[in-house]
Amino acid sequence: MAFAATLGALTEELIQVITSTSSQSDPNRFNVLKESSLRKLRYHNYLRTNQFEVEEKLNGFEEHFRVVNRDGLADALRERLDALTQIPNKWTPDILHLLLQLEDQPIQKSKLTDLDLLKEPEEDTGPPLKWDDIAKEEGWDQERDLWKDVNFEGGSSDDDNFESTSDLSSEAENTSLSSIEARYQKSPADFLVVSQDENRLNQVRETQLWRNAAAPKDPAGRSLKISIPESHIVREVLFMLNGLENTLFDTQGVPSLHYQLKNTSWEVYKALLGSFSEAGRQLSVLREFANTTQHVPLLQVFREAVERRLRSFDREISNLQARYVDIQQDVVVSLARVVDDVKPHLQPLACLSDIIQRLQQSKYPRPFHYLELLFEAAGVSQLEGDDVVYEFIATLFLECFQVYLRSIRLWMESGELIDGDKTFFITSSTSQVPMSQVWRGQFTLRKTSDGILYAPRFLQPASSKILTTGKSVVILKLLGKYQPISTLVPDAPLEVDGDFASRYGLFAPFSEVFNHVFDKWMESKHHAASTTLQRTLYESCSLWSVLSALQHVYLMSDGSRSNMFAFSIFNNIDLLNANWHDRFNLTSLAHEAFGNVANAHRISVSVLADGLADTVTEIRRSVRKGLPSVRIIYRLSWPLRIVLSDESLAQYQAVFTFLLQLRRASSVLHRYRLVSDSVVGTSITSSEQAIYYGLRSKFLWFCNTLQSYLTTLVLGPLTAQLRVSLQQAEDVSGMIGSHSTFTKQMINEMCLGSKLDPIRQCMLDMFDLAIRLQDARQLESEREQEEAQELSRLSVMSSPIRQGKQKYMKSDDEEDETFLLEQDRSSMMQDREKTFAEILVEIRADSDRQLKFICSGLRGVARASGEGAAGKWDTLAEMLEVGVQERR
Repeated sequence: MAFAATLGALTEELIQVITSTSSQSDPNRFNVLKESSLRKLRYHNYLRTNQFEVEEKLNGFEEHFRVVNRDGLADALRERLDALTQIPNKWTPDILHLLLQLEDQPIQKSKLTDLDLLKEPEEDTGPPLKWDDIAKEEGWDQERDLWKDVNFEGGSSDDDNFESTSDLSSEAENTSLSSIEARYQKSPADFLVVSQDENRLNQVRETQLWRNAAAPKDPAGRSLKISIPESHIVREVLFMLNGLENTLFDTQGVPSLHYQLKNTSWEVYKALLGSFSEAGRQLSVLREFANTTQHVPLLQVFREAVERRLRSFDREISNLQARYVDIQQDVVVSLARVVDDVKPHLQPLACLSDIIQRLQQSKYPRPFHYLELLFEAAGVSQLEGDDVVYEFIATLFLECFQVYLRSIRLWMESGELIDGDKTFFITSSTSQVPMSQVWRGQFTLRKTSDGILYAPRFLQPASSKILTTGKSVVILKLLGKYQPISTLVPDAPLEVDGDFASRYGLFAPFSEVFNHVFDKWMESKHHAASTTLQRTLYESCSLWSVLSALQHVYLMSDGSRSNMFAFSIFNNIDLLNANWHDRFNLTSLAHEAFGNVANAHRISVSVLADGLADTVTEIRRSVRKGLPSVRIIYRLSWPLRIVLSDESLAQYQAVFTFLLQLRRASSVLHRYRLVSDSVVGTSITSSEQAIYYGLRSKFLWFCNTLQSYLTTLVLGPLTAQLRVSLQQAEDVSGMIGSHSTFTKQMINEMCLGSKLDPIRQCMLDMFDLAIRLQDARQLESEREQEEAQELSRLSVMSSPIRQGKQKYMKSDDEEDETFLLEQDRSSMMQDREKTFAEILVEIRADSDRQLKFICSGLRGVARASGEGAAGKWDTLAEMLEVGVQERR
């Protein structure tokens, strides 16, 4: 009963929170909701929460936090999960599962500071106890003499002298309670030295009179230079190098021409001061850049790196100043010595200053442009043999490159892009694309309006591999096969230590060093993702079996099954069946023909609307009509559509159409079989028979030669080569390239490309001529039979056996021959007005012309083209020229 009461109370509270309905505001509705909720809660049949799944997801969050450099958040999560395991509760998985269902972008929205809100506020213990309060309470604040220092020097017992000394001491050092509290917050006034030596003070003032002194004049009234001691010039130079105000140089390092070094010629002084002036100008560029606010993270890290190196340089100048201020040994004050001391520290900064100036002078500088400048400067300094500058610039480059590397690492490891990152060279489409188009359409390389890749020049060779790796991770996530790369292979380090030159050697080219280090790091990411995706395509998606099915269906690798499907279509066309294009019938024919070699349920056949515009009579007479509109579709799963693109499938369809047209011509030539040529009363002369059989053998030879060429020299070697290239492909992009190369080579070598379109048209003309030849022979056979029937009617002694004898028989004895003759007669009206001999002469002339054009065209294209298919075109021309030579 206690459980029921608790459950009822909790249910009422839940209803009030969700529906804003209470028993007082709407009792009827409240009671209905309460009863239905209690019924569902009491009699639910759902399983308990999977605690192992909850634990795995929380561990995944921790790992994800560490990948995106949120180690503090990951540590806090792990600390609380460990503490939670010490508190056993059977409802813990359910509560954690509820929290996981409520999570909303924890990577971006989680803050460690929010954990402080969970702590109970500390009790207010009142204001802290201070010495001021104690002094006021005890009355110490009125006794100033209590805090005075006693001066025991001199040993005098004179009270007046003692008191006066104490008063002076209190003025020199304030030891009140307020000064005790501010002991660690000194103001600039605390560093003032109170001097009682007026003579020394006057000497200092006299040495600085040159700053405001008027320029002396010679007897002619011309102004002279103000002479300055070398020690003052050294001090001014060091102040200038530290970026401090001075009299000899302005903020840009330009020297003043009113002063001159004492006892030194103007030319020598000008040369020395000029070298410092150039250094000051370069340093001013660096200091101005360091004081500029940057909003892009890539430029922020560069500004911070420049500022850190300026601080290091300032420390060196301060150490140099210490030699002249805190003299520990004999020091020679010399400008020439200062030049030698600061030169090693100025050289790297001078090179960095030139880089910043080039960056500022760029009209539209890209955020990563300074990385390109640093990369080039490192290579140039190495070639010049300047080891100090080389190590300085190379280390700076690799240090700043780490920020750009974060986008690359996140993309290659997780397949994710940083929101709002306009510096990365990979961009995502704003619209959602189908899963089959994710590889090609979702992510692309960012390019400028000029078509140039928007990436640092030194990364452009690796950009394609970086893009491929990230896309492989995205596809694996969609397939549910993704595992963090860090769990598969250890992360190769890409860090920079302080001794870059000694680590990689001074003589190794910097570009080679960087490419070696970066390629090694990138390969650790690329290999794991690409190998996993390839194995998934081969094993889970059955890529090999699908390729074999495509070869059976489109490339007709199994001739018997392909003929079974093709001849069924041809038979309906020869019967002048108006419904020969019925897609249900065509699909069932394909299922029956290819059911044992491919997944038949994936095949569908249809005819395009363009093919329905022609009548079946016109389709029967030409391979150009009807057959090109037959579309056979093999449905693929979306992962395989990555490798087998729509363009490749269109090329498969073009090959299928050409092979279907070739089979159409061959089937027409083989459809009738010879029974006897010795028919009494025949009007065909021996010369006509010779021409007819010569043409028929030529067309048979042409079709068989072309079929042999396509089978043995094109499709067979290319499919074998495709299998080898797919096995050797490095990644999915390599697989896509291999398959695309296979389809393009297949189209070119089969003479189906745009360059050989006239030759292909001639081949189709040869197919049409073969159909016309057989139609003409059939028409002549009908004429013979009509004449024989007329003679039998006139002749009383005619033999009935000889009346029934016909020249040709159909290949299928079960067909209605009378019906076929009537159908064929209606389709051959174009040649009824010509004699058989005239038709044969026309066909022979056309075939000779077409065959010569095909051979000469193939020869010419083979000689003019530099493609790999040129050799096979030449071989095909040589094979076809045998018929031309025999004709001659």
